[in-house]
Amino acid sequence: MKWIEISVTADRVVIDEVTTLFDTLTVNGSIEEDVPEEPDKVRLVFYGDANIPEAAWQERVENELSRAKINYDEVTTKTVTDDDWYNSWQQYIQPTEILPGVIIKPAWQAYEASKGETIIEIDSELSFGTGAHETTQACAELMAKYGKEKKVCLDIGTGTAILLLIAHVLGIPELIGVDIDPEAAAQAQKNCKANAVDATVYCGDLDSEFHGKADLVMANLTVDPLKIVLPGIGKKMTKDGILIISGIIDERYEEIMPYITAHWQIKEELVKGPWHTLALVQAK
Repeated sequence: MKWIEISVTADRVVIDEVTTLFDTLTVNGSIEEDVPEEPDKVRLVFYGDANIPEAAWQERVENELSRAKINYDEVTTKTVTDDDWYNSWQQYIQPTEILPGVIIKPAWQAYEASKGETIIEIDSELSFGTGAHETTQACAELMAKYGKEKKVCLDIGTGTAILLLIAHVLGIPELIGVDIDPEAAAQAQKNCKANAVDATVYCGDLDSEFHGKADLVMANLTVDPLKIVLPGIGKKMTKDGILIISGIIDERYEEIMPYITAHWQIKEELVKGPWHTLALVQAK
């Protein structure tokens, strides 16, 4: 598989704005690099779908930067392989404390656990699902608050299975993940096995693959798939179940709200950076 590597060089003071922009364009996160001999500059790199040509990516990013009125020095693009991509970003991912005493450790990084710490090891060849992203952190916080007494956790778009592994640490006995991407589903199964966690991971459509009911449902997605999930996911939940959704960026918050309020009541909302994460119950 190939990717388009897009690099933006800009002043360090606009790094948060550029990072937020990248978050709306790709699910693979971004890499921050210093610019040699220019301490006030930074280079941000992210990886886009190779089905979109390099020139189209460059035009799209430049247009988005201009629309957001972000000054930049340079935008460059090039095509890279999976190995290039994997080797370039994995060096930046470090162990992360996702909950007190719970450490997400990338499989390629060494880490010496302190007494009482629980280690979750993630091999993340497909995405940045290693615990560093604000949406993952917020989901974990709400899971810790609302999930301890739950019996079945269903993770929609499970990716690396990081949320299923957190659910296991919280003591939830039955774990189910669903992902439409065969590579993601395989990665999720691999990570569960590496952590000696018994979970069922389906590859395919939620309606056809999962026929039970969960009392904790996770959906760390983006706005467009959430629009599809929110109207009907209640039929896969127990009456007193909790739905935790994330992947809602500031710019699309108002857009998703009608889909939430039509079917759900908000118990709690966490905001980390530009990202919103909500714990929901079914509307009476």
